[in-house]
Amino acid sequence: MINEMAAGHLTRVNEKIKYLGMLQKALKILASPDALDSPGKVEEACKRLAQADPAAVGLDIDFTELLEKTAADQHERAAARKSEFGRLLKESAGNKGIDCRLITTDPMEFSVDRFTVLLSLEQNLASLLYAKLPVEELPAKPERIIAAVEKNLKTFEAGWTSERFFEALYKAYKIWLSERKAPMGERAPLAELLAFVALFFQNDRFRTDPRSANYRNYGRVRMAYDLSKLRRNGILSRKGRRLNLGTATGVSTQDKKGVLFVEDSPGQGQYYLSIWFSNVEALIQENVI
Repeated sequence: MINEMAAGHLTRVNEKIKYLGMLQKALKILASPDALDSPGKVEEACKRLAQADPAAVGLDIDFTELLEKTAADQHERAAARKSEFGRLLKESAGNKGIDCRLITTDPMEFSVDRFTVLLSLEQNLASLLYAKLPVEELPAKPERIIAAVEKNLKTFEAGWTSERFFEALYKAYKIWLSERKAPMGERAPLAELLAFVALFFQNDRFRTDPRSANYRNYGRVRMAYDLSKLRRNGILSRKGRRLNLGTATGVSTQDKKGVLFVEDSPGQGQYYLSIWFSNVEALIQENVI
């Protein structure tokens, strides 16, 4: 009997503690100066406080004024970000010698070096993109964005040389042909070579001990970057072999998993669907090149 009574009281107490914990968490967010620059967190905290009933847990508190002032503060912060952000981003980029240009104003979008930065200033978030693929999401703070651009560019450039990438593509293409007993020159879906290329990207540590801890990430963004770099460096022919890319048109461009966007400049380029290699000598004899 005593146990049952105590258990019933404990349940009610625990419910109130849980409720108080929810209020405490929401108020901690609004009490933090840094959190006020995170609209998503502020919105969630205000939603919880607006739905709360402090009297239910014995608190004589009214959140109305706090919620009104928070809404006004968030409106002012969003307006300030919209009016100042472009200038501050260009200033931060200029200090690092990085090219930064406004692409569109609604939504606000910039090209920063080789990347595209898509902004949601209402949520104070920035999305770093390359080849229309997400690279990183971070707070919409100019210095953080420029740092992310530098970090990712350094990572992409440190991968391997264009010559090694060309050879990896050719090896991957040969494996694809071998599996299908297809002749040289057969068009292979570009996306189907990605797994083979990723394997060739690995170092000796992974080859001798193939664990996840030793794996070097290589995905669609990296392959799109390496293809663009290959073209920028003019390495489309090597050791008597010529690399060819087949453009994706019409319906094929709708299946984004089956195509890769190769950029000429931030956000500008072409979707490609297939890849194949040709013999350079044969092409010369046929007056193709």
